[in-house]
Amino acid sequence: MGRLIGLLSTAIAISVGVVMLIGLLTGVFPGLTALLLQIAVITVGATILIGVVNLLNVHLRRIVGRGPGLIYSLALVLSFLLVIALYVLDAEDARRIVMEDVQVSIEASLAALLVIALVYGAFRLMRRRVTWAGLLFTAALLICLVGILPFSALEPVAQVRAWLLAVPASAGARGLLIGIALAAIVIAMRALIGQDRTYRE
Repeated sequence: MGRLIGLLSTAIAISVGVVMLIGLLTGVFPGLTALLLQIAVITVGATILIGVVNLLNVHLRRIVGRGPGLIYSLALVLSFLLVIALYVLDAEDARRIVMEDVQVSIEASLAALLVIALVYGAFRLMRRRVTWAGLLFTAALLICLVGILPFSALEPVAQVRAWLLAVPASAGARGLLIGIALAAIVIAMRALIGQDRTYRE
């Protein structure tokens, strides 16, 4: 019985994948493709909702049981309730303060921590063993940090920084995006040919 259910789920996954692929590439089944896309969107939304409920359940149990990390759990639950209340009450000014001012400050703090972590990583890298990769990383980091300083005397360094961000950094980001796209294609093909067993286990 279990093998039959596994084969049935594999056949359904392959059939839906093939229909979606043909419909999106050729536009043969517009109504069916739109219906399957709506089902996928609803499924993803329900999954996110289940994840939020599970997150709140874990942190509420930690608050009730006074477990470790009580303050962080309390901050998360209160922040969640505050944002929901602001959207329900339609308080535009308060919502702007919470979503823009507070969030921008948190993002700036995380960016500052990232810079500190990069500098510390370069220091540890150069302390262990001096290599060409370590020298290149440290030089690029120093150029980017010095080039962002608002001094007119550092304009050549700022131009080198702009080139580093426009050419090598952009090429690296595009390479990462190409790798992600190729991985998504491989996963989709494995699902289409029935090699991925996650939906039948």
